[in-house]
Amino acid sequence: KLKVGGYFALWYAFNVVFNLLNKGLLNVWCRPWTISTVQLGFGATYCAMLWVLGLRRRPNVSWKLLKAMFLPSLGHAVGNVASCVSFSAVAISFSHIVKSAEPAVGALFSALFFGEIYHPFVYMSLLPIIGGVALCSATELSFNWFGFATAMTSNFAFAGRNVFSKITMRDFEKDPTLIPQNTYGLISIIAFLLQLPFCLLVDGIPALLPTSASAIAAAVPASTIFGYLMASSLLYHLYNETSYLCLNNVSPVSFSIGNTIKRVCIIFASIIFFKTAILPLNALGSIIAIAGTMLYAYTKAKFPTKPKMA
Repeated sequence: KLKVGGYFALWYAFNVVFNLLNKGLLNVWCRPWTISTVQLGFGATYCAMLWVLGLRRRPNVSWKLLKAMFLPSLGHAVGNVASCVSFSAVAISFSHIVKSAEPAVGALFSALFFGEIYHPFVYMSLLPIIGGVALCSATELSFNWFGFATAMTSNFAFAGRNVFSKITMRDFEKDPTLIPQNTYGLISIIAFLLQLPFCLLVDGIPALLPTSASAIAAAVPASTIFGYLMASSLLYHLYNETSYLCLNNVSPVSFSIGNTIKRVCIIFASIIFFKTAILPLNALGSIIAIAGTMLYAYTKAKFPTKPKMA
């Protein structure tokens, strides 16, 4: 229990600090495609070095495994860049409220791809999530459709990643070399290679010069931008690795509830750190959406899945 608690503490700490640092970087250097790609590349390099130096057991890589990981990695790449683009467009607290709707997308995908039909109470628990996100969107001061759409795109991408992982990775569930860290490492490498060409197409190789008026006026040096980029990349990889460790040591329901609490921590930390202005109805919508997410996790555990009739 102490070990698992430590994993969750690290996951929360890495994630909160990453989100604050990442938004700070975007406020100074608004290059979300480059930032998200570098973050994936950093994790890919980190894992590859551990394998080469013998500091971590190498996974048994085969063409069959790489093909199985293609779709999950594609979902991870799209979700990663869509999240970063959303963070650049709207307040980070609002992005995370929209991202709390991921269970609704997951439930839809489960029905479509696996024929998993949940108890009516489970579907009813999605209503406060949808209603809370809608209320929060209608009253969000930083709202714009682009930021909302990219946050929702990340929901579909990450839900797709989870679905594809269940479908394509079944033959590798008993592979002793595919520990959570190695699985995430391989996904990072493939996602980076998939995302890199599009990043170069969108951003090219941008100079480390401030892009916002305030950062230009403050003459933020390239060394500061580079430091933020490297620190956020390290934290991005560490929080994802620790999330895999947490998921490997607790039930999916416990992980889902823990993920909801983590999102609450990020929302409150970002509101305080960036002094984000919120309206009463906006706060109410946020509370409803977050409570709905926890209710969804509870009802999903309480009521068993009904297999779809042929």
